[in-house]
Amino acid sequence: MRARPRCLPFLSGILAVTAVTLTQGAAPDAGIAKVTIRTDGGTVRVELTAPALTLVGFAGDPGNAAQRDDLKLAAENLQSGDALVRFNTQARCVLESAKVDADPRIRKGTADLGASYRFGCALPGELHSAAIGLFVGFPALRQAHVHYTTAQG
Repeated sequence: MRARPRCLPFLSGILAVTAVTLTQGAAPDAGIAKVTIRTDGGTVRVELTAPALTLVGFAGDPGNAAQRDDLKLAAENLQSGDALVRFNTQARCVLESAKVDADPRIRKGTADLGASYRFGCALPGELHSAAIGLFVGFPALRQAHVHYTTAQG
């Protein structure tokens, strides 16, 4: 069965995020990314984490050239934050910074990759939606759990 995209409504219709449904039978965190979006005036901060196994297909140090290439490509995909998170054009948001953690080593029992982004929005009052483009660059990703915070809570 093919997963269908769906829209997850945000508090008071402020933001909307595209996600897909996790297929049955997967390990609890397999295929799941965690995304936190915080808005404060014209600044939007986005934090992303997902298991290395989901994003690059392995955890731990790359064991061969193919895994090193996959890790490099994943880091490049994560670096392009404005392609992974797109806000509605009326808010005129621009990626100001991106920080990528593309180290698949196991730390504290997990091997996660992640990124944090800061966007500046010229018209924050017009910020009404966001689309997550993670699913294109990371085909093993099946679902995004999104937590959002605005100035109103």
